[in-house]
Amino acid sequence: MADASFSVVASRLLEDLMERMEAVEALEDADIDLVDGILTVEFDDGSQIILNRQEAAQQIWLVSPLGPAHFDLDAASGRWRDDRTGADLTDILESAFSARLGQPVRLS
Repeated sequence: MADASFSVVASRLLEDLMERMEAVEALEDADIDLVDGILTVEFDDGSQIILNRQEAAQQIWLVSPLGPAHFDLDAASGRWRDDRTGADLTDILESAFSARLGQPVRLS
């Protein structure tokens, strides 16, 4: 994928994820910010879940209590998949939020 295309696709993904997170009632007390391609969710205790785009690798990187993960765009499905496990980005985020909050969280 061309660098300009990746930047646009990744930016749209992060904006979409932020909007979906802001719509989740369980995350209403979290501070959710998107600045310069870095989506940060900070909780009252200072813990964070961070997503950012990595232009050179053309990946989305996640740092969460479940550990780090790198995601590639699967052109066939249009989904972002973990480069090691093949797991879907949204599924991983839902698991991270659910584990952090102690209740099921859905971003869809």
